[in-house]
Amino acid sequence: MKDNYLLGAKRSGIAIGAYNVNTYDEMLAIADLAAACNQQVILMASMSCVRFIGAGHFASLVRLLNAERPVSIKSHLDHCTDPNMVIQCAKSGFDMVMYDGSPLPFEENAAITKDLVQKCHAMGVFVEGELGVLAGNEGPVKSDVSKFTDPAEAKKFVEQTGIDALAVSIGNAHGFYDGEPKLRFDLLEKIAQNCPVPLVLHGGTGIPAQDIKKAIGMGICKVNVGTEIRNSYVQALYAYTQEDPKGDVREFVKFLRLKVAESAKRYMDHFSCPNS
Repeated sequence: MKDNYLLGAKRSGIAIGAYNVNTYDEMLAIADLAAACNQQVILMASMSCVRFIGAGHFASLVRLLNAERPVSIKSHLDHCTDPNMVIQCAKSGFDMVMYDGSPLPFEENAAITKDLVQKCHAMGVFVEGELGVLAGNEGPVKSDVSKFTDPAEAKKFVEQTGIDALAVSIGNAHGFYDGEPKLRFDLLEKIAQNCPVPLVLHGGTGIPAQDIKKAIGMGICKVNVGTEIRNSYVQALYAYTQEDPKGDVREFVKFLRLKVAESAKRYMDHFSCPNS
């Protein structure tokens, strides 16, 4: 297994932004933004994105973007509930994968995650796991309510599985929030005390900047943003076609990339600022 990619962020008191993407234009926009901001970045594929683009194509595109830029750009499989797809993506060249067994009973989640960690580590691939359930909809993982991560279970889960990072449920959710999110910082503090591995905050869209910075200061090393990136792409698509439905497609693509980068930058600005 290669060095844990997020440990450097943890030591520096910063987080790495991880963005869900579904097209090359989104990937390129965020990669160029990362280079301009001199920040590392993670480009994430959902299960549906893997089926849409192809595991090998996604990993190859990220490798190309990484090779052409002075900052580190990693590929990541997000919220995968299918162990076979986890292995497929690891074999196809993904840098990082996430197995999400959070809806399963603890022991079943731990057993499957442990097996995947052993197989992926043999290929040099980083593995993220999850405990607790986030409200909202993220591909095959759907829930109307949140189940917070239990600090004692989190410690046990990390020890049993050997994961490289743990995604936590502390009041964060997938999709747009109904009102302002209320993160349980008291719970995050206990989880961080119990877990030596980097912690991951999913559902970054809509979390106030001060809360993101506070969470980073308490041990969050990776922040996932997906809904706002996807929404920016769709809104840009609609706006441009309404304004100039017969315009130059190249100008249209430039406009899409600009809007995606603007959305990503609103979050990227928060990630590299250690919380004092």
